[in-house]
Amino acid sequence: MNRKTIVIFVLFSFVLANTVNAQYIALGYVDFPPYEFKNHDGKPQGLLITIVETVFQRSNVNLVLKYLPFKRAYLSTQRGEIDGLFNFYKTKNRLDFFDYTEPIIRNPLTLFVRKNAILKFNTLEDLKGLKIGVMRGYSYGTVFDESPLFMKEAADSHESNFYKLMHRRIDAYLCDKLTGIHVATKNNLMSELVILPKPVIIMDGYIGFTKGKHRKVIKKLNKAIIEMHQNGEIEKIVNQYK
Repeated sequence: MNRKTIVIFVLFSFVLANTVNAQYIALGYVDFPPYEFKNHDGKPQGLLITIVETVFQRSNVNLVLKYLPFKRAYLSTQRGEIDGLFNFYKTKNRLDFFDYTEPIIRNPLTLFVRKNAILKFNTLEDLKGLKIGVMRGYSYGTVFDESPLFMKEAADSHESNFYKLMHRRIDAYLCDKLTGIHVATKNNLMSELVILPKPVIIMDGYIGFTKGKHRKVIKKLNKAIIEMHQNGEIEKIVNQYK
């Protein structure tokens, strides 16, 4: 074997070894504009897509994004069929099945009310006797979910909740602020609505992973997430969508 052949063989072996050892993480993303969604070209888009892709690049971890309904992404991660999903909230009943990164974003959940509605919010007591629209199957935290002060009216979509609000079937709709603005604007409703200034809840959003399988990857990602929070990079990305 001559010298040229040996060099080619060594280079090929190096490339092959790195290809074999390359780690690809498959994350499910859902239809949650303006945070994450599939655009007209079929590509992932949104502020959380930008954040997550940047975190993975900084961590030198290869990423594959898969567009899935939330329930399928949830079950596929739990079963280990994909590696993880986002945006994912941390709840007590999920801790047995999922591992979490550091929070990647804070989601303020605010009350959307009809224009000229006489309604103020400072504490849950202010909602006593009211009917509050929520998304079916969502958890808003134990304090809100289990409060007996008000009634919760569930619907399957943001559009349905806004329809109920406009037709006075609910008194207010509790929704992520940016998502609510996006949906209401898209449906030409924003001029008829008011957003109460104080959030009812602020939910931390995470990347969730199959339990026990990706702790080394999570450690790498956490370093990048913390650095991006500290240098204001994540806040800058979020502000582009406000």
